[in-house]
Amino acid sequence: MSDDFDNIFIEDIRLIADDLSDFFDELEGKTVLIAGGKGFLGTYFVNVLNYINETLSTPMKIVIIDNLITSKDKKNNLGPNVTLLKQDISEGFDFPDELHYIIHAASIASPPTYRKFPIKTVDVNYQGTRNLLEIARKKKIKSMLFLSSSEIYGDPEVVPTPESYQGKVSCTGPRACYDESKRLAETISTLYFQQYKIPVKIARPFNVYGPYLNLNDGRIIPDFMGSAIEKSEIVIHSDGSPTRSFCYVSDAIRAFFKLLFSNHDGIICNVGNDEEISVSGVAEMIQKTIEKPISIKTIKSNDPNYTKDNPQRRCPDLSLIKKSVNYTPRINFEEGLKRVYSWYKGDSE
Repeated sequence: MSDDFDNIFIEDIRLIADDLSDFFDELEGKTVLIAGGKGFLGTYFVNVLNYINETLSTPMKIVIIDNLITSKDKKNNLGPNVTLLKQDISEGFDFPDELHYIIHAASIASPPTYRKFPIKTVDVNYQGTRNLLEIARKKKIKSMLFLSSSEIYGDPEVVPTPESYQGKVSCTGPRACYDESKRLAETISTLYFQQYKIPVKIARPFNVYGPYLNLNDGRIIPDFMGSAIEKSEIVIHSDGSPTRSFCYVSDAIRAFFKLLFSNHDGIICNVGNDEEISVSGVAEMIQKTIEKPISIKTIKSNDPNYTKDNPQRRCPDLSLIKKSVNYTPRINFEEGLKRVYSWYKGDSE
């Protein structure tokens, strides 16, 4: 394992924390519950709070709740003020202690995994969200952040896509278990805000990538990067024309925390980077980033549902989050790919 493996992650954590210094006083002695704290984004949430704890007179209590099914028990997620509860949020549970903040990052987000476990995906996204909202109501928390998804837009007809766009989504297709349950989770979150004044904020992330996103996750960046590193080739299972916009994880986490600590209760915001690039363009950028010859092949997938209901374009309109919490992405796609490649390469050495 190379020094880059640790250095890149530590740099990310410091970059995020430095941008949140105005909120440190609010966290003195507070308790933060992170659902999905052992996942890709959860790893960042926990480590940023661990880093902030080193500056506080009275450290936060950080409670991770995770069923550990799609994540590994990485020691870097732990700290002197961190407690891990092995719990499925879709099943009823109580939280006996005082609680101030909830970060809801628990979800089955890997496409191959949610298609393999579609009913469980719905349970986690809807019932899990409702269970956390009930805890938020009973504990009278200061703020809750729910991570929804840009998938709720389906195959949008308006690009860049604003939050006001209502979506073009199939309710029965191969992606529906994830897309529709995220939509329903937004509905129940909004109803809890309207009826019980729960201070919930909803983020719609657009294709977040970075360290700790597993190479076998099934999403485009780890899929292409893993194949390039291990096999010296990238295989595209479409004509390569669909476009996406990718947000490096440190930018996304900065935005999530800014929303959590804001006073914009009930807000729904896109979170991402508005650089749009085709799937073929992603492959070519990775080919350019990796320090060895990489071939790019186009091979039709054996899975008949692989491209069904696949959005042709996806790019966020970031006007609302820029205005609401002064968020602007800092890491462009070229730099982000270099960082994540160095991390993946270091992880394999």
